[in-house]
Amino acid sequence: MSIAALGEGEKTLVRIGHREVLVACVEGQFYAVSAVCPHAGQSLGPGRLQGGRIRCPAHGAAFDLRTGACTAGPAQSAIACFPVLLEAGKVWIDIDH
Repeated sequence: MSIAALGEGEKTLVRIGHREVLVACVEGQFYAVSAVCPHAGQSLGPGRLQGGRIRCPAHGAAFDLRTGACTAGPAQSAIACFPVLLEAGKVWIDIDH
């Protein structure tokens, strides 16, 4: 995807192979995380982006975009984080790291 397609404080869902990945731009940094809440399998896509966290729309669990750590329940597990590379005006995500 193009770097210009995602502004500050915005997020989007992308499908890479069989994975749904949430990509967000926060404070000039791009983050890519698994877009599925481990609590009930809800998509994080429609969730609320709050600074460096994404909140699940179903039950309110929150996850740190930098580490994937769960910062508020009811979820207890982290979500996967994927390395992001910005090159030639594009956002590249490595889901095989």
